[in-house]
Amino acid sequence: MKTLKRILTAVLLLLVLGMAGGLLFLNHLKTRAIPDYNRDVDLEGLEAPVTVYRDSLGIPHIYAQSERDLYVATGYVMAQDRLWQMDLLRRITTGRLSEVLDPGLVDADQLFRALDFPGKSRLVLERTDPAIRACIEAYTDGVNQYITSHAKKLPFEFGLLGYKPDPWEAEHTANLIGYMAWDLSSGWSTDMNLYKMSRILSDTLLQELLPDFKGQVPVFPDFRLTDPDAPLVSPVETALRVVEELGLQVFEASNNWAVSGAKSATGKPLMSNDMHLGLMAPGIWYQMHQVVEGQLNVTGVALPGAPYIIAGHNEDIAWGMTNVTVDDLDFYMETVNPADTNQYRVDGQWRDMRVVEESIVVKDQEEPTVRVNRYTHRGPVVSQFRGLPDKVVSASWQGNAYSNELRTVHLLNRAANWEEFREAVRTFNSVSQNIVYADVNGNIGLQTSAGVPIRHSGGILMYPGDTSLYDWQGVVPFEELPFEYNPPRGYVSSANDKTVDDAYPYYIGSWFSQPFRIGRIREMLEEKEQLDTEDFRRMLRDEFPCSPRK
Repeated sequence: MKTLKRILTAVLLLLVLGMAGGLLFLNHLKTRAIPDYNRDVDLEGLEAPVTVYRDSLGIPHIYAQSERDLYVATGYVMAQDRLWQMDLLRRITTGRLSEVLDPGLVDADQLFRALDFPGKSRLVLERTDPAIRACIEAYTDGVNQYITSHAKKLPFEFGLLGYKPDPWEAEHTANLIGYMAWDLSSGWSTDMNLYKMSRILSDTLLQELLPDFKGQVPVFPDFRLTDPDAPLVSPVETALRVVEELGLQVFEASNNWAVSGAKSATGKPLMSNDMHLGLMAPGIWYQMHQVVEGQLNVTGVALPGAPYIIAGHNEDIAWGMTNVTVDDLDFYMETVNPADTNQYRVDGQWRDMRVVEESIVVKDQEEPTVRVNRYTHRGPVVSQFRGLPDKVVSASWQGNAYSNELRTVHLLNRAANWEEFREAVRTFNSVSQNIVYADVNGNIGLQTSAGVPIRHSGGILMYPGDTSLYDWQGVVPFEELPFEYNPPRGYVSSANDKTVDDAYPYYIGSWFSQPFRIGRIREMLEEKEQLDTEDFRRMLRDEFPCSPRK
């Protein structure tokens, strides 16, 4: 009996010790990556000491003596706070989610590989000024120094999933252009869903599903082009439904506005930007302040994985963004050669598709899953992702075309006036935005920065792919995109509403937000002769329902 008691006591003791050890291990796993903000860190390659202050909200204020040092420190600090989020975004853009998360994400990985974010990134980096690339490389260095020095103190998610992050590369930063362009794009769901409904509904019923925006209030009510003969284009529009199953959606809706010094109680412009993006933890934005004495003093929000302030202000200007809702994705029904399914007909000739074999590593699977992506001259074949296995449908998407949002935000962080602002935003044309502006000299403005495709003709839900007639004819030149600068009314504003009225000769889109938000914003802007910051706070908190107004 005594022997049995001893055995039971020993077993109980082992269980208690095991549970205690397990709890201690889990607590260690959970807390091991919590940074000590008071500790000095030795980073390799710094030219001089860098100081990072954390305010009461934990927001970093980075003071450096050179741009290189600033961005090395930015990479380290951002990885310190958001490495798991950065790695998740990287896996989305490279199609490597199923490698660490769930075998059920293979289809999503194949889709993201078909979108070819890295191909776009290589194009961007090849055409990026060496000085800007040097800043991105410095940021990459800082991220990798954190990964290397914390190999045994990585965030909880890495331990839970049992893997370590790969080294960061400049291409991974550039991939975020494609990610944001995709997330804020139009066309993936709505065009395809309407096409499917068109196969079973009468034309009359289908027309009832299409939006009628005749009562819309345009962002730029007075904008006119000087060339009345610019070509008319398609009234087809689309709307984006992000891959909600992954919980990675970003776009919801946004507002921005600015008032001139004449309408401001301070005598100087006031500007507001409210990007209501999807709620997630951590949030999509990373707030920070960057200073290089005598060269740069900028604060605002950055995207985890990139070194620049995307929306914020420096000592001279402030800027903020709302989504334009451009129709920048079209589908084409391809005619395939019965004798060779990797050929498609265009203008009476067979063309070879580009065929790419994708080897997708899958968690808990010995061998990778092999999938094939095919591409026409317009873009990837996507019918297999949209439930049309009996068709071959390709997609033309502005996100695959050249743009350089990295250049834009680099220059925006340093811009000092309206001219420099406009020069910066002319390459912001895959992540299409209406960008509001204000400066310390009393000026305000609003600029559409977007890649708006020029279509030869259209008005249908799916273009025939056997002719080049419906191929895009480039994009609307930056000089012909809508803008306002110091309008007599004393304010500018946008809220994802219709960009311009029907007199504008180019088709931008149709699935804009209903005009209630912009109507209420303009109503409140006109309530008083002069407004102050408390008025802006009241506007941001406003919940008053209203009707569209002009």
